[in-house]
Amino acid sequence: MRGKFSIILMVGLVVSLCSLTTLAQVEEQKAKLFSVDDYAVKPSMVDEFFTLMKEMIPICAKHKFPYHWYTYGTPDYHCLIVWPVENYADIDKMYKAFDELWEKAGKEQLQDLTNRFATTYEYFHSSMFYMIPELCYTPESPRLKPGEGNFISFDICYVQPGKGKELEEINKEWVVLSREKNVPTGFNLFEGDIGTDMPVVVFSEKGKDAADFFSQNAKNLELWGEKGRELWKKTEAICRKIETKTAWFLPDLSYIPEEK
Repeated sequence: MRGKFSIILMVGLVVSLCSLTTLAQVEEQKAKLFSVDDYAVKPSMVDEFFTLMKEMIPICAKHKFPYHWYTYGTPDYHCLIVWPVENYADIDKMYKAFDELWEKAGKEQLQDLTNRFATTYEYFHSSMFYMIPELCYTPESPRLKPGEGNFISFDICYVQPGKGKELEEINKEWVVLSREKNVPTGFNLFEGDIGTDMPVVVFSEKGKDAADFFSQNAKNLELWGEKGRELWKKTEAICRKIETKTAWFLPDLSYIPEEK
């Protein structure tokens, strides 16, 4: 989103968890907590990694594992597994649910799967993020239909200490500007918590694919105009570092239990 103003400001430099797909629409003004497991997959073991994940899904479905996850793949061989949780206490409940799953499915079967899974990645890192609804933007008439936005672009802004409130005010201006200009692309905002290089904020947007995303982004830049460029400059001024990354949502490797 905002990082794409670098295309203008830095002479053509092209850089790039929206959309948690089904969670992309902000339904209530309450911060939502997500646990993110980042796996650095061995390039030679990508197929095995995904095969083992697929094996896990029917096991969870059969035994009605109550927690769901969304899976994302990145171009640099990372796999992000995102778990929506109610609060930090809910994480303990999730671990308990895993213990119960091992009892129901059989410890030998899951231990074998776990051992094979461990050979497919170099390391993993866990972190927590809050999605802040009042700093997210959902257009009145979204350009993309549900299920169309599987390409994700997110700008990671490592904020200078003590500048969090200032960035929050800038983000509120982004929301107002997007509504005024009727920008058809929504965006979500996530604040990093435990396990992140705090303070850090992540902005995410989605597209049908990379070509669709960047094509629409060029149109969004025109809509945001000079005001948008000013807001991005303000953001750059209070950040220690800014990174832009892309990912694909992988529905076949995600687990969403049936509603009760």
